[in-house]
Order: sequence, then C-alpha cells, then structure tokens
Amino acid sequence: MIKYNNPFEYEAATKLSYDKIVDFYIEDYNYSRFIRSRRNVILVGERGTGKSMALLFNSFPVMQVQAERKKKKLGFDVICIYIPCNTPLTHRAEYQLLGEYEASVVSEHFLVLATMYAIADTLFKIEDILEGVDENQLKRQIVFALDLELPDSVPVFEGLKQTIQREVTRSQRVLNSRVKDAFYDAALSFSSGVLPLLNILKKVKKLESSHFALMFDDAHDLNPYQVKVLNSWIAYRDNSLFSFKVATAKVDQPTLITASGGTVLEGHDFTLVDMEQAYQSQYTDFGRLAREVLGKRLDNLHINKSPEEFFPINPQFKEDLAECEEKIREKAREKYPDGSPKQIADYIYKYTRAEYFRSRSPRANLPHYSGFDTLVHLSTGIIRNLLEPCFWMYDAVYSRRKSEGEESPVIQEIPHSIQNEIVLDRSRRKWTLIREGLDSSIEGCSREQREQIYRLFDNLAILFRERLHKHESEPRAIVFTISEVDFEHRHELEELLRIARKAQILYTRSGSAKDQGRREVYYVPNRILWPERGLDPHGQHARVSIKAQHLWAAAANNVKIPMDKAEETGDREQIDLQGVLF
Repeated sequence: MIKYNNPFEYEAATKLSYDKIVDFYIEDYNYSRFIRSRRNVILVGERGTGKSMALLFNSFPVMQVQAERKKKKLGFDVICIYIPCNTPLTHRAEYQLLGEYEASVVSEHFLVLATMYAIADTLFKIEDILEGVDENQLKRQIVFALDLELPDSVPVFEGLKQTIQREVTRSQRVLNSRVKDAFYDAALSFSSGVLPLLNILKKVKKLESSHFALMFDDAHDLNPYQVKVLNSWIAYRDNSLFSFKVATAKVDQPTLITASGGTVLEGHDFTLVDMEQAYQSQYTDFGRLAREVLGKRLDNLHINKSPEEFFPINPQFKEDLAECEEKIREKAREKYPDGSPKQIADYIYKYTRAEYFRSRSPRANLPHYSGFDTLVHLSTGIIRNLLEPCFWMYDAVYSRRKSEGEESPVIQEIPHSIQNEIVLDRSRRKWTLIREGLDSSIEGCSREQREQIYRLFDNLAILFRERLHKHESEPRAIVFTISEVDFEHRHELEELLRIARKAQILYTRSGSAKDQGRREVYYVPNRILWPERGLDPHGQHARVSIKAQHLWAAAANNVKIPMDKAEETGDREQIDLQGVLF
C-alpha cells in the first residue's frame, strides 16, 4: 500500500524533518550567500515567507543530510547553529519578578543558556566531530572555563546539554524562591558563557578553522531585555570567530537599541535582507519561484506534470477570457489607430480581465477560480499562502477517490472544479476569521476592534468591486496607500492595521511614489479574500489612494469609501512590481 503523502505540506519549517527540508527547499532563493557569510545579517519578512526555512536549510545537521544525498564531503568552514527563540527556555518569565538591572542580567542568562544548548546539540549531531580529540581533556577545559560540572558517563556534548538543562532548573528555583531580594549570582553573560565555549571548541581539530554562525529564529518573540542584549552582541566588532543571523517578522519588529542605550546600524553592524524584496522588483518574478516550489514538490512524488498541467484552468473561463481579449483588442485599435504594439498590449492587459467581470450577468454565480496563475496571485506573494489551498485541493481529490474505492489513488491533476471549490472555501474561512475570530486569535484585539476591522475590509471589497465595474483608468487596482494621515483617530486606525497585519489579512510593501524619489508604504489585502466577493485576485500595476479619515469612517461607522474619479487617478503611478503579483 502506498502511504498517503500530500506534496503540498505547509507546516512551519520547524515541524519538518531534515529530509523534508532538503526535499522542499529551493536553493536558487536560499540566501546562503548571506547566511553562510561572516557578517551579521538580519532577515525580515512576513510569516510564511521562508525565514525559518532559510535558516534551517543552512543549519549544519541539514547540510549533512544534503551532503550525504549528493555524496559530497561536508566541510567545517562555517558551522551554522539554529537557535529558536519561541521556546520555553527563552520565554522564561522570571525576569518580571526583578528590578530592571536584575531582569536584564537574568534575561541574558537564559538567552546564553539557550545559545549554548543549541551549540552543544548541533555538535552532538555531527558524526565523528571529536575524532582524534582527548574527550576527557575537553571536558576538563569546559568545566574550568564555564565553572559547570559535566557528567562523566555521557559524551561531552550530550553531557553539556544535560548540564545546561540542570542550570536552567537551578536558576528558576532561586529566582522563584520567596526569599526577599533573591537573585541568581551565577548568571552567565555572552562573555562568560558563549564566548569561552566557542574558544574551547576552536581547539577541536575539525573546528580549528571554523566560523560559527549563530542563527536566531523568531527574534520578535524575545523579551525586551533579550532584544537589547542580542543587539549588543551584534554590535560586537570582531566577527572572525562568530556572527549572528537573526530572523524576525515585520509585524512588531524588535528595536535596534542595545543594552547600553546605543543603536546597531544597518550597513555598519549588520546587513538587512528583506525576504520579500526579491519578489518586489521588475528583475524578479514571484511566479517563477512559485513554479519551482510546486514543481519540486510534484517531482518528489514522481508526478510528471508541470504546475500549469497539474492545476489546469477551467476551459470555459479560458474561452470566455479569450473572447474578452479579442473584444478589447478591437477597442484598442479604435482608440489608438496609430498606436504602438506596446500601447495596444498595455490596453489589453488593463481591460481584458475587467471586461470579463463587467460582462457577467449580475445574477450569475461567482466567477470560476482555477489555474496555476490564479493560485500564484491568490498567495499575495507568500509561499505558505500558495501551499495551503494546494494542500486542501490534493487532500480533497485523494479523499474522494478513496471513498470511491481506489486503494491508493494516483493523482495526476487537480480538476478545475475542485480548485474552485477549495478556493471559495478558503476565502469564506478567511472572512469568517475576520468577522468572528480575530479577538480570540490575535493578542490585544478587542471585540470592538474585530468588528471595526470587518467593516473596514467589507468596505474595501465594496470599493474594489465598484472600481472593477466602473473605473475607467484603474479598474483592477486592489492595493491602496493612505493619504492625509494626520487626523484625530490616526492611532486607532494604525492599531487596526497592525492587528490586520498580525492576522495576515493585510500585508505591507514598499514602492516608489515618484515624488522627489521618495518611497512609500502601500497596503495589500490578502487576496484569498476576494473570491468570496467575486473579485479578480489578479489586480493590476496600480494602487488606490485613500484618505485616512475615509478608512476610519468605514471601520468605525460603516461608511462607504468613496471612489475617486478616473481623471484624478489615471496612471500617475505604477507600483514597482512588474510581472510579480499583479
């Protein structure tokens, strides 16, 4: 019997086995040139953009798996240590019982222990790492330098892990004691814990030329003191022995202030890598990455189909769209009798899909959503958003064929009807989350804010639908910027947008405003919302400028957002995402 194996798993990278990480990862977009360098690097991006995957792929245990598959010898020039920050160890709350100074010391202590544990755990997994080393002498060096006792009956790195776990327990007991002014005076710092450990490891023959890349994942989950401490470590000027690679979400991104009150600076102390920036210029194409991601997963399951073949488009929709294109082509020739090929092509691009939606009967069912290209646009440029509907589509086909008596269904494509069914289902679920679940799933979101966010997105959908049917210049614009932000309820609106971003129903991007070369933030609602409202998730290279007071009126009082006049918007600005999402 063939074991059920859905190729479109979209679990967090930390839940995947080392083999799965190697199976799924696309090396062309792996950022290894940054992660395996000797510089400090901060990776930022929305959840689901691949930050954890990029770090884990370069961690030494995963690199070992990759080397074994390729039958290559793995060098020790760079040892990448993966350190998760969303664990019980780094989430210790004992610091809250202490004064500011003591809290800072204790917070660093637990962060140091987490770092040391990750180092020991990584090295323990490296086969024959201590070949030619006197293990007893190495233990004595560690005991002397760190003032920690290691058990005699276990390998040195396993013993170090056990010792660190015991130290966590000791620390916790002292700090949780009811003794007045209790404080753990054996707290470790970077210079008394991590640094001496790394210096000792350099005496191991296989590690004598190694550089240690300490990779902190989900740094936004650290407490405020640990954030400042980590920044202080990043400010350390000598990167010959170690460097830091820090991954953090854009929402609630940590500050860059150090424990001493200074600031780490981009370009001076670290290199900033925006995990989404690669998909936000005319020189790259998210669709290309999406095709490789899905293509590799199909290959792993020996499905000899391209993503376009595996996710076919509804033939009737394709036919209808072709008729609309021909109709718009004729209009373009009438409008521009002496127009250039580009002028004609631009007109066709802008109005063909709009014509399809405009020519549909008001009584018709929702449009049909299918095809690889539509899935790419529905993802809003987030890999996890791409994989999720694919997972449920595959599962639906598999389950139905099993129920029809197939012992081990072999799936060679996802019927367009199933694609449409799942897309609409995921769209309805997202609206249900906004309408009913935000306050119970997003920390800090009140019931009133949940209702305001629903009204805001409901009115955005109404605005975009009205534009799709009536706007003369930018009918398919589904991205917006905010103008005239200085108004009475600015902070309340900003908080609503922050919650929406945290819930991943809204994303932010950066684009050129063509105003003295400045950049501006624009907002991209999660496109999985639009099928439920009969909208086109493809959009176009344009954005809608909405006054902040109109957004607030929509959220607070359910007031319809006014549509600007065509002549006021025109094509005055194009978002610099050529061929990416729109």
